[in-house]
Amino acid sequence: MTRRFKSTRKFDKQFKQLDRKSFKQAEKAIELFISDPNHPSLRYKKIQGTDNFYEISVNMSVRIIIEVTSDGNDQINTLYVIGTHDEVFPPK
Repeated sequence: MTRRFKSTRKFDKQFKQLDRKSFKQAEKAIELFISDPNHPSLRYKKIQGTDNFYEISVNMSVRIIIEVTSDGNDQINTLYVIGTHDEVFPPK
């Protein structure tokens, strides 16, 4: 299986709007996710109640939501949204 990566327009826009420190931390987290998605610092886990959405931690407040799907033998990892916990998991 080949892992492929892409991002949504919404993610790209949110990513560019991060403050400088969070932007650098997010870049590092994405690079780490690509090379080793199970690295403990990412705290990669499935989002409860969803079929194919996962989260990784950039820092103590910023999260990246990733949609994981498959296309034949490829695993597609779509960087879906990025923001604070409350931004990516709005209160019910």
